[in-house]
Amino acid sequence: MNADPPSSRDRAKLLIHVGLHKTGTTWLQDRVFVNNKLGFESPWGPMASPAVAEFMLVDPLAFNAQETLDRLGPDIDAARAKGYIPVLSHEGLSSRPVRGTYYAPTVAKRLKDVFPDARVVIGIREQRGMILSLYRQFVRNGGVYSLKQFIGTGNEQPGWSPLCRLDFFHYDRFLRLYQDLFGADNVLVQPLELLRDDEPVYLKRLLDFAGSSGDPKDLGQAGASNVGWGGQTLELFRFFSRFAVRNPLGPKQPWSVRNAQRVCYKVDGIIPKSRHKKIEARWKSYIADRCTGRFEESNKALADLTGLDLGSMGYPVG
Repeated sequence: MNADPPSSRDRAKLLIHVGLHKTGTTWLQDRVFVNNKLGFESPWGPMASPAVAEFMLVDPLAFNAQETLDRLGPDIDAARAKGYIPVLSHEGLSSRPVRGTYYAPTVAKRLKDVFPDARVVIGIREQRGMILSLYRQFVRNGGVYSLKQFIGTGNEQPGWSPLCRLDFFHYDRFLRLYQDLFGADNVLVQPLELLRDDEPVYLKRLLDFAGSSGDPKDLGQAGASNVGWGGQTLELFRFFSRFAVRNPLGPKQPWSVRNAQRVCYKVDGIIPKSRHKKIEARWKSYIADRCTGRFEESNKALADLTGLDLGSMGYPVG
C-alpha cells in the first residue's frame, strides 16, 4: 500500500498534502492534519497560505529554494520540537482546474527543491464524480460557463481548450511525477471512496505512512464537507453571476454577490427536488459521455502502481 510499517517511519519528516481537489481535503485539513492526538500539526493553519505564496503564485524567475526554506523552516522545526509531524496542505498545489491553470510539474519540482526528504499524500476520486463536483465549485465561485463550455466537447479547434481539461484526470501521470521526484515509498495515494466506505482503514494507511502512532478511533465517522446547492439553484446563481462580479483581490465580496448568495440559500430548499435532479441528471449524462473510454488505461496503470482495487471502488478500468 505504498507505506512501510510504522515502526520504520521517521515521524519528523514533513508531510505535504497536494490535493487533489474534492477528495476529502476539507475534512483532512480541519480534522486530521491539525489533530495533535493523531501526531500532526499544521504550522500555517488547516489550509496553508504559504503554499500559495511560496510555490504557486511566486514569480518563476524569483523562486529561490533556500530563501523559501529559510522562511518556512522555523515553523517546521517548531512543530518537530513539540513532537508532532509537520503538515503542509493545500489542494491548489496540484493545479486549479476550475480556473484553467495547470502547473503541477513546476510546483512539484519546487517542493522537491525545498523539501527533498518530504513525504507526499495525493487524494484521488473517480473521475466522473470529480468533474461534477468541480463544476459545482466553479459555479459557486462565480463561474458563468455551461457544463459543456467548462469541460468542452472534445472537438475544439487547435489552440482552444476548455477550463477543465479532462487529461488532467489521468491520475497515474500525476502519481509518477511525484514518485520520480520523491521516491515511490514516499508517496501515498488515498481514494475518497476509501474514506467514505472505511474511514478507519483510510486513517490507518495515512498514519502508518506518516510515521504516527495515533489511533484512528480518536476521530468520529467522517461527515460530508462542502455540501452544495441543488442543480436548479446552481443554474440560478450562474445567471446572477453574469451581473454580480466577484472581487478577485480578497475574500470580501461586493453586495451584489452577497445578495445573490442570500437569495440562493433561501430558495435552495424551496425548489422542488425533482427540478434539481433533472438538471443534475443532465449534467451526469453529459459527463459520462465525455468520459467514455477515456480513463480506463490510466486507472489500470494507477491500480498497478498503488495496489489499490480501483475497480471495486467504481473507477472505470475496462
